[in-house]
Amino acid sequence: MARKKTILKSHILDTAYAVVKKEGFEGFTARNIAKTMDCSTQPIYLEFKNMDDLKNELYVKIKDYLTETIFANDRSEDPILNICLNFVHFAKDEPIFFKALFLENHLEPKKMHNLPYEEMLKAFEDQAQTNSLSEAEKRVLFETIWISVYGTAALLAQNLIELDEVALKNSLEKKINELIN
Repeated sequence: MARKKTILKSHILDTAYAVVKKEGFEGFTARNIAKTMDCSTQPIYLEFKNMDDLKNELYVKIKDYLTETIFANDRSEDPILNICLNFVHFAKDEPIFFKALFLENHLEPKKMHNLPYEEMLKAFEDQAQTNSLSEAEKRVLFETIWISVYGTAALLAQNLIELDEVALKNSLEKKINELIN
């Protein structure tokens, strides 16, 4: 009788996700993931062609986490400001994970940059001042806003600045309003 498979693809993916969240991509090795699961590397390579295959599936899990958990928080009445504040809070609350995703080049930087852009496009659609903008105008508006947001988040994740919630919210709100109006 054949042995029953005890280590499933989903277990490996969940473990890889937990490792990256805790250690960053420095811990993203077959050996380290297997050690965390208390098994050999064989189940990993039975379920995934290689580590890049695992990383591609990990990206989908990360994207779901960011869109369904991080960007879904309501920190403001303004959907555009919400995206900005949620990104900054992610950097503050989960600095290792933030750095692994947005400051290091382990996942495709353009794909990672497009995640908040896609969320911002949804927010632009929810506002009368921005929903009629062309795709190019929306991209420029996002990039102009995102320079401040990304810079603030990167500085927070590296403990180079302290988060002053009120000042941050006022500053971003002012910048967004100036750019939209």
